[in-house]
Parts: sequence; C-alpha cells; structure tokens
Amino acid sequence: MYKHTRQEAADMLWISTRSIDRYVKSWRLRSKKDGKVVYIKLSDLENLISWGMVNQEIIVEKKQASNKSNNNEAYFSTSKEVDFPSNIKNQMDEVYDDLRNEIKEKDVVIRELSIRVWRAEEIAKNSVSLIDFKKSQFLLEESKTSLNQTLSDLQAEKETITSELKYQKTNNLILLISLIVLFAIAGTIFLIKI
Repeated sequence: MYKHTRQEAADMLWISTRSIDRYVKSWRLRSKKDGKVVYIKLSDLENLISWGMVNQEIIVEKKQASNKSNNNEAYFSTSKEVDFPSNIKNQMDEVYDDLRNEIKEKDVVIRELSIRVWRAEEIAKNSVSLIDFKKSQFLLEESKTSLNQTLSDLQAEKETITSELKYQKTNNLILLISLIVLFAIAGTIFLIKI
C-alpha cells in the first residue's frame, strides 16, 4: 500500500528526501505518483527498517553509452550499508525528535516574524516618509502665511474702499443739497420776476 509521502518516508528512515529519490531510482523503494505528490510503498519502508539496510549514501548516475548508435542508458549505484546498535539508534531517535521539535518551534517564530515584517511593509508602503511630511508641513505653513498676508491686504483694501465710499456719499449728499438750494433760489427768482 502506497501510504507515505517522500517527506514522511525520509523522516522514518532519518534521511533526506533526495536520498529517498535515490532509493526510488535504484529500485530499493517502489513509488507511485498521484498528481504532484509521490507516495512510497509502506512494505518497502518496513523492510528497509527491519533489515537495517538504510544506506547513508546512494549515488545514481546516468551515463550515455560511448557508441552513438547505442542510446541505452546505464544506471550505476553505490551504497554503504550501516547497522546501528539499538541504544545508539534510540539516542539518535531522541536527538532527532528534539531537533525536529526545535525546528518546528523556530518555524512558528519565523512565520510570526514574517507576518510582522509583511504588516510593517504594508504600513510603510501606505505611509508618508518623514521628508515628505516635513515638506508638506513647510508648504502648509508657507501657504498659511501667504493667506494671512492676502487677508490683511484685502482688509486694508476694504477699509480704503469703505472710506472712499463714505467720501463719495457725503459729496453726493452735498451736491444734492446744493442742487436743491439752487433750484429753490432759481424758483424764487423766477417767481419774483413774474
């Protein structure tokens, strides 16, 4: 039964996934591919573990035949079999489990830090730099002083126009009164002559 993935098989045998691939290429492990996932046959893994035939190194090379007419590929494998005593194997199991747990804890920390870095990058991307902020503050202050100057100029112009308007009103009033007086005098002179 094809039950374990490459990583699970590597964990069971204490080897890397590359070594699992080498075992598959050398036909020591049978495999089945389902989509992108490669599954290893459970009985082959159990046989390797029970016989103590886990190799530390398996090298598989493809060599082209020197004859151009012969396109057959030759596969070569070399292996070194190691049989560990049970007490060393137990100690290695403990060390392996401790290291595996430590790696998992560090992976969690790395994941949390990556999320924090991502959030900080998003905040930095959406924020304004200090130079741009100071520049905008300077431009704002400059525009405020410019507006205050314009406002004071408009106030002075308003006062000037108001005083001119008062002067014009008084002149118009005096002119009207003088015209009324002239008409009154002219009317009385006209009446006297008649």
